[in-house]
Amino acid sequence: MLTINPVRSRPVLTSLERLIGPQRSDRLRKAAAEIQDQLRGGTLWHVNSTPTGGGVAEMLRTLLPLYDELGVRSRWAVVSGDDAFFRITKRLGVALYGSDGDGGPLGPAERDAYLSALAPAADQFVDHVDRRDVVILHDHQTAGMAPLLADRVASVHWRCHVGVDEPTDASERGWEFLADLLDAADSLIFSVADHVPARLRHRPVRIQPPFISPFDAKNVDLPADAVRACLAQCGLDPNGEPARSPLSVETAAGGVRLLSTPTVISDGGRQLGEPLITQVSRWDRLKDMAGVLTAVTDHVPVGHLALVGPDPDAIADDVEQGFWYADCLDRWRKLPPAQRRRVSLVSLPMADQTENALLVNAIQRASDVVVQKSLAEGFGLTVAEAMWKSRVVVGSAVGGIRAQITDGVDGYLLTDPADLRGLGRIITNTLSGAVDRQEIGARAHQRVRDDFLPDREVTTTASMLAPERMVTR
Repeated sequence: MLTINPVRSRPVLTSLERLIGPQRSDRLRKAAAEIQDQLRGGTLWHVNSTPTGGGVAEMLRTLLPLYDELGVRSRWAVVSGDDAFFRITKRLGVALYGSDGDGGPLGPAERDAYLSALAPAADQFVDHVDRRDVVILHDHQTAGMAPLLADRVASVHWRCHVGVDEPTDASERGWEFLADLLDAADSLIFSVADHVPARLRHRPVRIQPPFISPFDAKNVDLPADAVRACLAQCGLDPNGEPARSPLSVETAAGGVRLLSTPTVISDGGRQLGEPLITQVSRWDRLKDMAGVLTAVTDHVPVGHLALVGPDPDAIADDVEQGFWYADCLDRWRKLPPAQRRRVSLVSLPMADQTENALLVNAIQRASDVVVQKSLAEGFGLTVAEAMWKSRVVVGSAVGGIRAQITDGVDGYLLTDPADLRGLGRIITNTLSGAVDRQEIGARAHQRVRDDFLPDREVTTTASMLAPERMVTR
């Protein structure tokens, strides 16, 4: 099944140009004109597997309105499937991250089921495209559409946001599942150079990291009273202010109504004067929320830990979230009372994306340390978001996080993601005053400003579509 996802347009171009300055603004407008020339009146399509939740959906909600302001016709299509399809794609995604996941097979039967689920979406999509159009397919959920679309549009490009730093048997099985389907793509786009598998290195490949939007509710500056109101909504206000719903919060991105109530598991909550340590991510084994919980309760003597994720039932393309949320909840319940009091599990509602984004923004801004202890990572958007807010980020030295953080300069890297004592030592050192958090945060903000804003996406896409880079079918 396929749906065309509408995107509510909000002008961002003027604010972006003010932020990036005249030279980058000029390159941005020239790149947009080049994309228009290559489309010859056609449409630039992005296709993924969920309209909400996850980094791809967040990027597209910023990118398409920006294209609209720049005069580039773009649209967003979302493919969906049944539980069997998403079980296979979850297994496949975990394999591409180098893990066996649920241990299930990725053989001919699974591939037939995967392609059968995508075929109706491709058939529907064909009714919306013509031969001038350019299609960018995102991640493993959509890769099987490449051969079905190759002769129907001007070009098809596949973008991979996942991967593993060193190949494993599991990742090789994942690439075996996908590789020949990608023969139909004109080019491949990876977030991280090390994630390009050997079997695809002969193909046209571009390295294109994702970006954040500094103007949406997730990243816009917030006044102190808005931060406090959101913290109260999430049970993290150290002053013990009660949550109020409905609540209106004014931001530079406009007013936001907080109508939903997050699910908060806590035993006393954050105390006055207690530093806030936060990880924001999906409830996913590879994000290792449970490892963060153990590292902080065992190896960090002060501070309140907030493990913040989406409502585990709200993201259709990730069928394992409920399991890993339940795992964290079980570990929390088994903690001694004194340690249990130091941890809050916060599940944010997903019904309203702006509301969800505002809550994440406020929690990150209130945090003294933001953690991203992934076991594997394509590109850590939550890392870039927290860096933009001038927070000190401690991330695992895996995947794109290594390209985002320069250790000891604009954040800190944990060499071994399994080293819980090491993570505790870095957090403790950061909270103790032994490092200049303000200076680290300022450099983190500048790194995002330089490399991870939306204009980079437009200029690299223009380069990808340049005639000399196109593959003749």
